[in-house]
Amino acid sequence: MTYENDPQGLLKDMAAKHVLVEINLTSNEDVLGVSGKNHPFPVYRRFGVPVALSTDDEGIERIDLTHEFVRAVETYGLSYVDLKRLVRNSLEYSFLHGASLWAGQDFTRMASACENDEAGGEKPSPACESLLKGSEKAEQQWELERRFGDFEAGF
Repeated sequence: MTYENDPQGLLKDMAAKHVLVEINLTSNEDVLGVSGKNHPFPVYRRFGVPVALSTDDEGIERIDLTHEFVRAVETYGLSYVDLKRLVRNSLEYSFLHGASLWAGQDFTRMASACENDEAGGEKPSPACESLLKGSEKAEQQWELERRFGDFEAGF
């Protein structure tokens, strides 16, 4: 990023335009030699650029996505809330068809059809059910929220 003419301007533009950056921490270190404080991951996050963790070649690196999440926590001190955002970003910016469950990229409000529902709840309202049935993306996002709820109920 620092090799750009106006890196801060670019980062602000990427955040404003919701340009997702997929981060491959292990591959970036092994192939590019970029890691830790020299990796742009924390800079993207500081500027509000949406990011998601990924692995570009499990067959070569011999790692999976769980490894990348563990690495991100250990290297950058991410919290559970941070991890949830990364996972939500993965679906929000995916190529799944249909409208999003969320009213914005901050994941604090659901789309108007579901605004009075509990995210991932057992029985969505008729309006919300209609959104879910008409959108592969919203349906998967609802399922993710259900899984988050199940997981969190154990604590």
